[in-house]
Amino acid sequence: MSERPRVSDLPIWSARQWMLAAFFVASGLLGWWQLRPEPEPPAPEVERARLPDYVVVRFNAVETDDTGNPSRSLVADELRQYVEEDVSELDRPRMTLYQREGEVAVEPWRARANSGLVLPGGEEVRLEGAVELERSGDATRPGTHMETELLRIWHKKAFAETDRPVQVTSASDRLTATGMRLWYDEPVRAQFDGRAYIFIAPEQIEEP
Repeated sequence: MSERPRVSDLPIWSARQWMLAAFFVASGLLGWWQLRPEPEPPAPEVERARLPDYVVVRFNAVETDDTGNPSRSLVADELRQYVEEDVSELDRPRMTLYQREGEVAVEPWRARANSGLVLPGGEEVRLEGAVELERSGDATRPGTHMETELLRIWHKKAFAETDRPVQVTSASDRLTATGMRLWYDEPVRAQFDGRAYIFIAPEQIEEP
């Protein structure tokens, strides 16, 4: 049997051989790295279109108070409901805000606009675009008509406000301001922001 070679009998590489071996190993690693497929870029996230959960054409709803009397009504050409956001978009909304003095129903306020938004919870309604709020007159008070571009209404508080220019007309009198807060329940009161300009028509005196 032949004897196994001893470690001391194995040839010892020279420094030059070690350098060549290291070079070939490094070249092989470099080639492997260059041949690696580049990772594919992550696919761009596709934004899901914001679509309503349901649509109601010719929407019409009436809310009543604790006594069963109408409290407010809302009509719109179209309502789009987003359930997750608890928001409803309105096309051409018309609101009626019913008023009572004790047990007696009085002339309601009526609002209309180009578009609207019912915010979460349903208490705040935001009207936007050619907004009009008015109440017809009766034997005790003249009618009132308001025009602005944005109006927020909280019906349970009987409160409305705007930070846009507003014009208020009552009979032949006219007022303009840069903003308004309106408490429309009886007794009605309002606060106007910024510079307010008031035009009061002279009283007509009938000649004998």
